[in-house]
Amino acid sequence: MGMRVGGSNAAWASQASAVSGWQQRQQSTKDLFATLNAGDLAGAQKAFAAFAASNNIKSDSPMGQLGKSLQNGDLAAAEKIAQSMQKNRSTSPVSAQANAQNNQVPSVLSMLRGQGGQVNVLA
Repeated sequence: MGMRVGGSNAAWASQASAVSGWQQRQQSTKDLFATLNAGDLAGAQKAFAAFAASNNIKSDSPMGQLGKSLQNGDLAAAEKIAQSMQKNRSTSPVSAQANAQNNQVPSVLSMLRGQGGQVNVLA
């Protein structure tokens, strides 16, 4: 007896779009932090502007404060905020849970495949 994991094309398209948006945000964040780590104020300002253009950033959030520091040309303050954000991100319970769930995906797919099921995976 086979097992099929799948969904409608519209559901897959919606999910693919959400993943793509998430990946773009992740890359924009990496670009921003890389320019800050390099001490590149102009590059960080440009990277932040690109990130802010496609994200709703609250002015009182850490990312909003980082943007204010960059706007004021205060690279040292922006670097300090970014370091704090990176530290909090790697130690947060949500991050730990997401990492645990990501590690479970391959084992679930292997289990489904081992039972003769058809698994459709978007690459």
